[in-house]
Amino acid sequence: MSQAAVLPLDRTTSPSRSAGVAIAAATVVSTIFVALDHGGGGSNALEVLQGIARLQVLKEVVHGVAIASVCAYAFGYATLGRRLGLQRPLVLAGLAVYLMGCVAMIGATILDGFVTPHVAMDAITGSPEKIKFAYALIYYIGIVLNDLAKLGWILQAVGALAWSITLIGNRGLHRVIGIVGLFSSLLVCVLIAAAATNMTMTSLLGVLLAQLIWNLAAAVLLVGTVDSPTVS
Repeated sequence: MSQAAVLPLDRTTSPSRSAGVAIAAATVVSTIFVALDHGGGGSNALEVLQGIARLQVLKEVVHGVAIASVCAYAFGYATLGRRLGLQRPLVLAGLAVYLMGCVAMIGATILDGFVTPHVAMDAITGSPEKIKFAYALIYYIGIVLNDLAKLGWILQAVGALAWSITLIGNRGLHRVIGIVGLFSSLLVCVLIAAAATNMTMTSLLGVLLAQLIWNLAAAVLLVGTVDSPTVS
């Protein structure tokens, strides 16, 4: 088992501490902004497109924050992987899978926050045929982004599961956080596997809550870590 050689580093400038703060801040901020997002409503194709177009600025802001949050998570969990030891195959595999999940999440975010509103904006002044086509296009974009989001959540959960298994092999706070990550990751996978093409609000909230708990637990671990090189 790897042991840390403690060096006299300043905790306030510790990369691990910065990574923990980044994860915690991204979790809080993204949760607030996700709560601000909503649909435009409408009873026919034109009204639906007009509703989406009216929300263009809000959607761009909300999803821009979401993309920044995903980048913060990538930084934070890359640091966690380094702390756990990237020479360990399980830790390195977890990081690779997690980062692929981040790419999938960014793809879903771009489709939902930028592509969809832009399609709506372009179509609302067009012919009935163009409106009908744009309405159908946005519907199928919704299916694609939903699948990308579910893929991203699963990949991130698998990455967290790999790190949690590593943490459980330690003692104290590390083991506790490992157990939290284990249950959180399994819950995400179960909820997504049991969901239909379009997830219910209950399933979606369950996934977001499980991720929130794991993110905050990982942030606590990183904030309490003093950086030092790990040796076998």
